[in-house]
Amino acid sequence: MIGLRRDHFLLLAALYALGIIYSSLVLGPAGLHYVAISPDQAWQKFMAVRFVHHGSDQRADWIANMLMPIPLAYFLNSAFSPGGNKSRDAIGSFSTLIVCVLFILAVKYTQLFFPPRTVTLNYITAQTIGAVLGIAVFWLSHTRLYPALVSQFAAGDGLTIVLGAYSVWLIGYFLTPFDFTLSLGDLAGRLIELPGILVATPGEGHPAAYQFLVTLAEILSTAPLGMFLAVWDRERSFNSLLRRAFGLIFFVFILQMFVLSASPFLISLIYRIIGVAIGLQFIQRLKGKDLRKRHYYFSRFLPFAIPVYVVLVMFVSGLLSREWWTIDEGVHGLTIRQFLPFWNFYIVSKAHATQSFVVEFLLFAPIGVMVWLRRGFWSKGATFSAGLAFGLSLLMELGRLMTAGLRPDFTDPIIGAIGAAVTFKAMPILWRMFEREAARSGTLDTYIAEMQLAAEADAQIYGPDPGPEEPWAPTS
Repeated sequence: MIGLRRDHFLLLAALYALGIIYSSLVLGPAGLHYVAISPDQAWQKFMAVRFVHHGSDQRADWIANMLMPIPLAYFLNSAFSPGGNKSRDAIGSFSTLIVCVLFILAVKYTQLFFPPRTVTLNYITAQTIGAVLGIAVFWLSHTRLYPALVSQFAAGDGLTIVLGAYSVWLIGYFLTPFDFTLSLGDLAGRLIELPGILVATPGEGHPAAYQFLVTLAEILSTAPLGMFLAVWDRERSFNSLLRRAFGLIFFVFILQMFVLSASPFLISLIYRIIGVAIGLQFIQRLKGKDLRKRHYYFSRFLPFAIPVYVVLVMFVSGLLSREWWTIDEGVHGLTIRQFLPFWNFYIVSKAHATQSFVVEFLLFAPIGVMVWLRRGFWSKGATFSAGLAFGLSLLMELGRLMTAGLRPDFTDPIIGAIGAAVTFKAMPILWRMFEREAARSGTLDTYIAEMQLAAEADAQIYGPDPGPEEPWAPTS
């Protein structure tokens, strides 16, 4: 990865390994639950681990276990392989695989001291496959992806890279948790429930205002996909790009039909196409615009945007309610394990956990945008943004504690703080990229217009262009 040294990758690998240990040993239905048994007993249980039959309802967990070691293997391989020497890189990859397998086995052995953890060969195999995939990602990225990205970034086309990465992530998000139908029984069950899902609407069963926000989020989430298509192939027309976008979105929609945990709504096709059209139109209207001082113009609306934003956060958090509890009623039933970071993510489905993380991240990302608009381009403000987001999110969770029918999640302030800080850091970089895109598009259009004017002037002087000459052919 560009700009990172071996010690950086080792640090990332260590931090990620600690995260795996935390999620594997601390998080659980009962929280941290240690049961003292002798190492010999644990070893006998470990040696007795076998494959067990899992139904399709366990497939999402198996996929999650497979995906979990991929970053660890990638970070370790990046630290062990210096690059430039194929034999040393091969040794580094082999060492990575050995370390990952030993780490997986050590964690699985330790889980026997923390029941009711599930230790089976199914999950050991899944995580080993994930380690192999992490090594494959390392080789693919270092031999093909990174050189292409470096040359593209050096050519001043960083916006295409960012929007392309987002588009790949968005498609993956639509298909999460990747629990595809793999048997005739799964397919039959999916075909039975599909008609009801297809005609449903996002946010069904919630108030109309909530459904409107869900629809708006569905539209806006695909706008960057339209931007990506517009900057990826700048010479194509709007209609051509829109047809290409519809083909891609429809293909992803078909794939969603075969994901057991996905909800492919027919109406979502319309929402996503509208979002793509907005993204395409945005890039086209950006042509030739001078964005150098536009952020100062937008900062003037902050006094009006802040109260609207706070009310929006309260609404999404469910605090605009008439049913409130007393302090005793709110605290009643609150357990210590609910204060563990990411504990609520463990007790819900993988798809719901992913959605909750994304929503919370994006909900507090506007704080980073507003602080950046107020402070300017390269000033410091990431810590301030994180502090504001953490405080506001914590107030929302305390409000949920006092709201009837709601349960607080004290992990959300952490996610909100990360979202605001990352957004603040990203804003000046993204703004520069859009500035460069506006200048590039404006220059291209100006060049085309000048060429057209020159052709018209030549036609007035020399007459119309006769076209290409006929090839010479002998006469009989």
